[in-house]
Amino acid sequence: MTMKQKKILISEEVKDLLTIDDNFSEREGFTVYVGKDYAELLSQARDNAPDIIFASPSCNQDDFNFCRLLREDNRISSIPVVTVVDSSKLAELNHVLHDRPADVLFTPINTHLFLASARRILGLPHRSFSRLQTSLLIHFGLNEDNLRTACAFNLSSGGVFIATDHLPKIDETVFIQLDLSTAESPIFCQGIVTWHCLAGSAFSLLH
Repeated sequence: MTMKQKKILISEEVKDLLTIDDNFSEREGFTVYVGKDYAELLSQARDNAPDIIFASPSCNQDDFNFCRLLREDNRISSIPVVTVVDSSKLAELNHVLHDRPADVLFTPINTHLFLASARRILGLPHRSFSRLQTSLLIHFGLNEDNLRTACAFNLSSGGVFIATDHLPKIDETVFIQLDLSTAESPIFCQGIVTWHCLAGSAFSLLH
């Protein structure tokens, strides 16, 4: 039995920050709707009943409180809202925190971080990419100059599963270094911690 796709409603400002191609829905398991402004977001929320909304206060007018209007409509008041803000704009951030969204994402964001937030709030498992079962040494840490050695035993184009006794916190940014015998030099990148295994001895990264 095929699981029904979840629906995400986003503002145009958020869409412009992401990579959403023609295969996004099939690949990621979400149907995406886009609203050009807050009035259209409210209209689409009523018409399409999305499971979650991502919006940016940059399309907000001073006298237009999207979260308040959403909560005042019983048909859509339970839809969680994630706001995407520029952390350098204090007025924007204060406005967002006053509205008490389900989550706040700071620009720049990417599609992986966007999806990780949606799945966490909706209580969905991390959607698997094509994965390679392996066992490789990997180095990770919160500081790129102070890395720990652990075992990476599951790799994909979207992330890596790392076994370690030193678990970073969920949503923390982690630096990773991977040494491959086929590569001329180590591979360096960053990732966001998306979940811990129940045993508390491994975590997963989106990069």
